[in-house]
Amino acid sequence: MLKGNEIRDLFLNYFKEKRQHTIVESSSLVPDNPTVLLTTAGMLQFLPMFLGIVKPPYNPPRAASCQKCARAGGKDSDIENVGRTPRHHTFFEMLGNFSFGDYYKKEVIPWAWEFVTEVLKLDKDRLWITIFETDDEAYEIWRSIGVPAERIKRKGKKDNFWGPPGASGSCGPCSEIHYDLGEEYSCGHPNCGIDTCECDRWVEIWNLVFTELYQDEEGNQSPLEKKNVDTGMGLERITMVCQGVASTFETDLLKPILDKVSEMSGVPYSKTPHPNPLPQGAREPNEKTDISLRIITDHARCVTFLISDGVIPGNEGRSYVLRMILRRALRHGKILGMELPFLYKLVDTVIENYGKAYPELVTNKEKIKDVIKKEEERFGKTLDRGYKLLEEFINQKKDIDGESAFRLYDTFGFPFELTREIAQENGLNVDENGYKVAMQEQKDRAKAATAKISVTGDIKYAKVEEQVGSTEFLGYEENESDSKVLALIEGEGYIDVVLDKTPFYAECGGQIGDSGFLTNETLKAEVLTTFKVNHLFVHRCQIVNGEINVGDNVHAKIDLNKREEIRVHHTSAHLLQAALIKVVGNEVKQAGSLVEENRMRFDFTFSRAMTGQEIQKTEDILNKWISEKLEVHTDVMDIEQAKLTGATALFGEKYEDVVRVVNIGYDENCISKEFCAGTHARNTGDLRLAKIVSESAIAAGTRRIELVVSDAALKFLNKKAYVTNELEAKFKVHTDEVLERIEKLTDENRELQKELIKAKEENARNKFASFVSKAQNIEGGKLFISKVDDSLDGNGMKTGVDLLSNKLGESIVVLANAKSVIAKVSEGFVSKGINAGKIVGEISRATGANGGGRPNFAQGGIKDSSALDEILAKIESELK
Repeated sequence: MLKGNEIRDLFLNYFKEKRQHTIVESSSLVPDNPTVLLTTAGMLQFLPMFLGIVKPPYNPPRAASCQKCARAGGKDSDIENVGRTPRHHTFFEMLGNFSFGDYYKKEVIPWAWEFVTEVLKLDKDRLWITIFETDDEAYEIWRSIGVPAERIKRKGKKDNFWGPPGASGSCGPCSEIHYDLGEEYSCGHPNCGIDTCECDRWVEIWNLVFTELYQDEEGNQSPLEKKNVDTGMGLERITMVCQGVASTFETDLLKPILDKVSEMSGVPYSKTPHPNPLPQGAREPNEKTDISLRIITDHARCVTFLISDGVIPGNEGRSYVLRMILRRALRHGKILGMELPFLYKLVDTVIENYGKAYPELVTNKEKIKDVIKKEEERFGKTLDRGYKLLEEFINQKKDIDGESAFRLYDTFGFPFELTREIAQENGLNVDENGYKVAMQEQKDRAKAATAKISVTGDIKYAKVEEQVGSTEFLGYEENESDSKVLALIEGEGYIDVVLDKTPFYAECGGQIGDSGFLTNETLKAEVLTTFKVNHLFVHRCQIVNGEINVGDNVHAKIDLNKREEIRVHHTSAHLLQAALIKVVGNEVKQAGSLVEENRMRFDFTFSRAMTGQEIQKTEDILNKWISEKLEVHTDVMDIEQAKLTGATALFGEKYEDVVRVVNIGYDENCISKEFCAGTHARNTGDLRLAKIVSESAIAAGTRRIELVVSDAALKFLNKKAYVTNELEAKFKVHTDEVLERIEKLTDENRELQKELIKAKEENARNKFASFVSKAQNIEGGKLFISKVDDSLDGNGMKTGVDLLSNKLGESIVVLANAKSVIAKVSEGFVSKGINAGKIVGEISRATGANGGGRPNFAQGGIKDSSALDEILAKIESELK
């Protein structure tokens, strides 16, 4: 049986040795193109060659690759299906061969057939072909290599015609190779067939796309000058077929990870042989637990690859996607009774499986584990804060409105299901419809804000640039211009406008795009943001009144106040980097930035948290430079000449042959010199004031500073002053006494809490002292299992279980009430295989809640306590 790694090698070797393809390494999951969230297809790194922007550097012009891909954000996302179907994944590998105006159908169709039937040795009688309904050329080629006519099915545009991705672009028919898993996997419908059904019986294993046409905005199609081939075969799917299993999760690519998840959770996978009866405390497998096991398996692999390629958890873009995938895995771990942190422990298994093919995983292993573990710990803290918000509703006996439920999800990472579960336990309801409305509103906002361009949009905009040329940017010197509309691209709720020249800065290098207005006698269009593809500037607009047409003359004017604030915040980024190097050393390297009108966020490499003293020193240096009113000036020069000046370039950034170098100060007083295409202050005095808002870790070895200057800094300090004034009034003290007063109150509160805990523990000890005599004798020691008073909280329960355990010696102690369950097992019984975590897990799950812990001590929740007596009796019987 062929292994997944062997299939990958066979594919690449076949096209290299037998078909003269250049083997191209997988590109990163983070695309070079800033308008694309993640690498979603094998052809993405070759897109400039397909568009004719870049000449293929291969001789002959053909290539093959195994591309890392991720689909977990936007319209291509598969995340909702992951775990619920046998084949969907957030991360997958795409085998592909590509021709850039070289070979075409008559070559690639026989090659594909030869590879699947002679190299992989798939049964020809299980293979089916689908072609575009009018593609007679492909039909004849498939017939000529021996495929029976009855096994070639013609399908329409929906299934077998690729593109155009937008209103216009390159497109063409495709041929797909499908594999029949067998009648046992059929949906049972009498008409179940490759051309009529999409059930799990039929697996598409290879798609051969023939881009031979160009479609314009009106839908007219014309032949392309050069015809291209773009094929894709998912490694997981072809491995599934070759290994004779019905799910990609059962292949050797994923099964080792799934087995590890099952081992760690103590939950068997239903399709994996397991002991019957199951060990004590083990959970009976079912479809629901299988889904969670598959989700954790898939997501562990995906986050490992994403972090290795430089993505870090966050709240925007691909960082948000990573955080969402990671937390989804953690949530399903909690469903299986796993305690955080656990996901980072799966990294070793993922790398054991993939490290040979992707050595960067081995290199980055410790970083990957550290990032995941820190995010798990952060999520644990978030959940605790979410509980505090929930307690406000519980204490007030108040139903949870939709906005609050959404806040629990959006701010604290609380799954809605968990909110509803806790509410029901306390006799409360949750407004699910209100939650869905709030969720949809956020999605709509996010869609409008992030609907830049996908791979498909690149093709569309590249075609526009080919037709109308590059945009002349005037924004370094001008704030407004009289311009001509060259192209319009309509979107959902917006219209993208291309001008011949523009003062609007397009989002680039961390600086957000300009906004403003396009106007003439009959038109007012608000520019929401500006971005660019290649050298084409695109103004995303909403029409306020009137209409806009190609050929119109418009007056383009930026929001000048916003631009001025952006200018000073961008200059602050350069100043901050220079100040950090002075304070903490040359280890500092920029790792990313965001420049907006009301803040600047700067990410940098540094191995530890900055001290308060270092932060203050950095801020003092910034304000010293601001007070010196150093001139900010820009030189435009050849890139090689720029490098000789010692100007700092951002690692991994791609620059044009001619670059802009931004200098702050002159000669020996030059404090910063960086490659930068952004807009900047005229001198440092424009910044007026700098204030560091926060310094924090965002990943192992990466820190983040948020800084405000100018108006934003004054607003920040005014807000601080307001809070201080309120505290002065509340405590009736002067400013310099506020901190002392708060510390005193905190100390008093801490002492009162200690006294309260002590009183509760004393009460619990008195209650439990009489229980010692009720313990049962069992082989090896004592057993005490009982329901206790519902008024006891977690601390009281723990006091009781500790007291009983100490008094009884070698023992198993289990206590439960309507809210929680707790167990403690002495070392002698642990060595005999008795596990407190599994005991608690079984009790909690039997009531519909979750719980678990270590072999010697564990805690869990109780949801439905109506059958608690029977559940405890069953556990008692098993233990005895």
